[in-house]
Amino acid sequence: MSRHQIFVALLMIVGAFGCSAPEPKAISYGKDQCAACKMGVSDSKFGAEAVMSTGKTYVFDSPECMIDFVESKAINSNDVHSLWVTDFVNPGTLIDARSAWYLQSDMIRSPMGLNAAAFTTQHDAERARINYVGTIHRYDDVVKLVME
Repeated sequence: MSRHQIFVALLMIVGAFGCSAPEPKAISYGKDQCAACKMGVSDSKFGAEAVMSTGKTYVFDSPECMIDFVESKAINSNDVHSLWVTDFVNPGTLIDARSAWYLQSDMIRSPMGLNAAAFTTQHDAERARINYVGTIHRYDDVVKLVME
């Protein structure tokens, strides 16, 4: 193999590892500001993020702010790579917003008043419903609630 071929092969390997899919970043609670309502993001049970195809990340203080921001066309929805919400059971841990389960309850006090918390599994949402009497929803149902 020539030096040129080795160089090209190394460039291809480095390029393959350098081109990873956009991912959420850790939310800096107490420092980040909500991209939608401009409030400080302070409650580690409710943060959310929209990750764009370019890698740019928008941080929100609650799932409802993120949904309103995305659905109101503040950004081009075709540019959204992924949406993330905080797992209520594991504060500070982001989970896929579209596959999460949501519990809406008057006993849950979310920053923007929808009073909905996100959970990784249906089982976690059902267990939480024992203490926080309410209704379990999927992502599309929460979008409808936010847009009403």
